[in-house]
Amino acid sequence: MSGAIMQGPVAIILAAGQGKRMRSDRAKVLHEVCGQPMIRYVVDAARGAGAKSIIVVVGFGADQVRTALADEPDVHFVTQHRQLGTGDAVIACRPLLDGYRGPALVLVGDEPLLRAGPLGDLLQRQQFEQLDCLMGTAVVPDPSGFGRILRDSAGRFLRIVEQRDCTPEEAAIREINPSCYVFELPILWDALGRLDTSNAQGEYYLTDAPELLIQMDRSVSAVPVLDAEDVLGVNTREHLAEAHVVMQRRIQSRLMDDGVSIVDPRNTSIDGRAEIGPETTIYPFTVISGRVRIGRGCRVGPFSHLRDGTVLEDGAEAGAFVEVSQSTLEPGSRARHLAYLGNARVGEGANIGAGTITANFDGRVKAQTLIEPGAFIGSGAVLIAPVTIGRGATVGAGAVVPKGKDVAPGQTVVGVPARPIGESE
Repeated sequence: MSGAIMQGPVAIILAAGQGKRMRSDRAKVLHEVCGQPMIRYVVDAARGAGAKSIIVVVGFGADQVRTALADEPDVHFVTQHRQLGTGDAVIACRPLLDGYRGPALVLVGDEPLLRAGPLGDLLQRQQFEQLDCLMGTAVVPDPSGFGRILRDSAGRFLRIVEQRDCTPEEAAIREINPSCYVFELPILWDALGRLDTSNAQGEYYLTDAPELLIQMDRSVSAVPVLDAEDVLGVNTREHLAEAHVVMQRRIQSRLMDDGVSIVDPRNTSIDGRAEIGPETTIYPFTVISGRVRIGRGCRVGPFSHLRDGTVLEDGAEAGAFVEVSQSTLEPGSRARHLAYLGNARVGEGANIGAGTITANFDGRVKAQTLIEPGAFIGSGAVLIAPVTIGRGATVGAGAVVPKGKDVAPGQTVVGVPARPIGESE
């Protein structure tokens, strides 16, 4: 496809690497941070910065990455057939960008902590100052693994030196290149055409492009607009855990700013896709994973696990050692301890006793349990789906309600199998 992208700004995200130190068959950018693949955070940051079209360069695990981002309508894919470095990866995008004139934000897909704000500032500055290349840099305590930014005595950018090619003096520099650029197209293509492989890796380094642009009398600048934690690159499982800690702090900070109480943030894990309303309290050792929606004034935990598809409407409660999956708890309903609710709908004001289980899976399919408003489920009850517990009905402690044996509104059932009080076996 030639010249398919004309709407800018454009973002190019490099995601072709294998990440050998992850020791995984999964594409590196698909390893998850707080429930989402790293690449999704980078896509969101680029979009939030103002990118109208996003190109993801794939290579190792290309089909995996395409599948993971299949629901992103503004994402286009380019395959880097030769693993010859970052410069080669950007060159692979040229046919898709033939005819495009304007800024291109170039990022890497394994830096999930990049934020939209600083990237948006870079794009605006590059346009305002009419620069052919603007780099976002960071000053970090430990620059190991990054290319260093070299400047002249007046502080003007000179070039980037990769760590493998650094002299001892250059290696001591703490201003680093996190591979965050804004290039003007089509000027970049001229610089990339001059790249060679005379470096320690024998690859085409995109990091050589800014220096080449200077040699071409083009305008190039570098500004330290990124924080050290923004540029944490994930190359190992240890890095992945570090990214999770930072992202979790950001997620929880945002929620607390919105009026959510998180009693012990260090011992709570909340997926970035979760929505939680104000005046809700999250108690320690709670895990909220996937697309979970929690309303206003709810209570969750301690030791709760709310899984993908869970909805707690206003005032609902999922208490100690309660697991909920693909289920809705309507306003004021409560499961205060030791319960599993899967593929269930719990009506307004219903009570779920300790030890209650909705047996939703028969080994082949998952079926739904409907517990209507005001129902009371006693401790240790098992509800075998599909089944309906009627409005205001009571299921006695330890009762087992077989699938298809619905409990009528207002009825009380007890025993194994459950039957109305007074009814003989």
